[in-house]
Amino acid sequence: MARLLFTSIEFGSLSDPVDLEQKKQLSTLIGKPVQFMKQSHSDQVISISTDIADGQINTIPDADALVSDQSNIALAVRVADCLPLLLYSTAVVAAVHVGRKGLLNKVALNAVAQMRSLGAEKISGTVGPHICGNCYEVDSQMFAEITKTHPATAGRGNHLNLFAGLAAQISDVELLNLDICTKESSDYYSHRRDGQPGRQIGLICL
Repeated sequence: MARLLFTSIEFGSLSDPVDLEQKKQLSTLIGKPVQFMKQSHSDQVISISTDIADGQINTIPDADALVSDQSNIALAVRVADCLPLLLYSTAVVAAVHVGRKGLLNKVALNAVAQMRSLGAEKISGTVGPHICGNCYEVDSQMFAEITKTHPATAGRGNHLNLFAGLAAQISDVELLNLDICTKESSDYYSHRRDGQPGRQIGLICL
């Protein structure tokens, strides 16, 4: 059975460089070392096996999705307004960073495929706090570009609903949306609202 959690501003920011004391607090909270990634809105998925020595993570890979079938590690995704997607099955979990670019480059689809290659069968997912479709307005050119290939994202005016686009893209995965907007709620970091570098995280483990 997978365990997952999402932090808020109350926990503090986990933007780069990750504060070592906060990382230690996360490990204590979840009871396992936490694997982070260097996110760049790419389509890269990294499988994490046993890259752990003395309870510490040795590397932080360049990726926007982490997948693991190991029960001795937790996976983290950092966000402000993007979607923190946590995927889980009975034997495999994943943490995925899905923004506008991630929707276009299909990073979530890549993560699901990697989970299945590790033996995952029925996959479910939870999407934590992110900017909602009523708040995510882009310019008309960007709106046309996204909605042409992902029509489910189209909202009123030039607003994009990234969750709707993700749900359509990985339609065979049952998704739960916590329905918390980072721009509307002062409990969460929002780049759109504040222009600050603060980040909360989604965390998952077996």
